[in-house]
Amino acid sequence: MVGDVSGKGAAAAMSATLLLGAAAARESDSPAVLLAQLNRVLHESRVGGFATCLCADFTAAGEVTLANAGHLPPYCNNREIELPSSLPLGVTAAAQYTGTTLRLASDETLTFLSDGVVEARNTGGELFGFERTRELSNQSAEKIAAAAQRFGQEDDITVLTVASVSKMEAAVV
Repeated sequence: MVGDVSGKGAAAAMSATLLLGAAAARESDSPAVLLAQLNRVLHESRVGGFATCLCADFTAAGEVTLANAGHLPPYCNNREIELPSSLPLGVTAAAQYTGTTLRLASDETLTFLSDGVVEARNTGGELFGFERTRELSNQSAEKIAAAAQRFGQEDDITVLTVASVSKMEAAVV
């Protein structure tokens, strides 16, 4: 799971803690089912605010099932993965989430990130943007975050890069 809660301070921390607690011990849920559960929990909690969230379930065979609740889609091979869009968690109890399954080749990576990357703004007011993010999306998480920070970080930045490796490579690593 990668996500971003709205707001700052204690209220945002409470929302994040609530969501993490609700996700605990739900490893057998599909990403879409997990998002629906998290949405119910946040909406019914009445703590206010919302959260974007992207859930992924990886198999040893290289399959990845993704479901999105208003979060930025991941990148693979310098392109944004097209996912059905849905409302962020907590907005309405009626929100529905859809899973999408894809297969990663042994040399491919998925890059997950928060809006802090694309919304980094330089002193001239220019956004880092989606094009720069796409161009860097095959780089390591550390390099992507550093590039956005150098450009002009205003918000928190989360970048996670997941690489698929073959069973032969995994045994050698």
